[in-house]
Amino acid sequence: MNTETPGEIQTPIPGSRRVALPHGRTLVIRPVASTDVDGLATLYAGLDDESRYRRFFSISRPRRSYFEWIVAVAERGGAGLVAAITAEPALAGGYSELIVGEAGYQLLPSGDGELAITVDGKWRGWLGPYLLDALVELAASRGVPNLEADVLATNGPMLAVLRSRGNAFMPGDDWAVSRMLIGAASRSPSWPGSHQRPRLLVEGTGGHWHANDAARQAGLDVLACPGPSGRRRPCPALAGQPCPLAAGADAIVISHPLATDDWSALRAAHPRLHPGVPVCVELPKEAGAPVPPEVAAAGEGVDVVELVQRLATHPPSAVDP
Repeated sequence: MNTETPGEIQTPIPGSRRVALPHGRTLVIRPVASTDVDGLATLYAGLDDESRYRRFFSISRPRRSYFEWIVAVAERGGAGLVAAITAEPALAGGYSELIVGEAGYQLLPSGDGELAITVDGKWRGWLGPYLLDALVELAASRGVPNLEADVLATNGPMLAVLRSRGNAFMPGDDWAVSRMLIGAASRSPSWPGSHQRPRLLVEGTGGHWHANDAARQAGLDVLACPGPSGRRRPCPALAGQPCPLAAGADAIVISHPLATDDWSALRAAHPRLHPGVPVCVELPKEAGAPVPPEVAAAGEGVDVVELVQRLATHPPSAVDP
């Protein structure tokens, strides 16, 4: 990990940065160029097997054609940035440059961007999040609402970087991979794509809700967010601000909320901030304890989905579970 503290010099181009480093060096974050093929090849050649597996889900080394594909990202509607270290050699008549990171997004049919980021092992630490911030700024300037990424469950550093922002999880079929969504146009993500099916927001799960499959089979689009717990940035609803995901949902499930003040406050905030969006609180079903009809019992995925489907398609004027 590089521990140098950068002295940042902002530039007016979205996503671009110049950071003064010790020993006369400068970190430059700039748009990827067609002349970067060799520099990118050098960056990836220095990755170890674990880093390549986290990036590609394979330890195979990419061919030169892959780097040619990266530098042509703008031709496909996407965008890319490189992080390069420049220095003026004592005996040379110009500047040398070494690419130590790259980040980019491919434009998806939904209008979101498919995120990818790679950083040289010696420069991990602050550079990865810093490069991601630059890419988010660039995506926002081009009207891209969200960035999406498939992340291995074992890729702790990437999960931490994305979780440090407002994030949500998209359901998938592989428990070893999380499809994560972060906002670009706003601090919180929004629903991707067009609104063709009822939308269900599930709060309080790590992305793998027990009823995901049943909900999708019932014709619901599902997104999951951590709610008030397990996040570095505050939940917008608890800050008194509408949440784009909650506001765009046809129904909300608060799954297994903790008995804490913030979860109680979230439950109370939704009717005020997102009127007309019904809320279902999913609680464990204790033996012999009555369960109100508007509260679904945990572990009975079909039951909660049936309830939510009714709420999403025929919402009552008010729901107060």
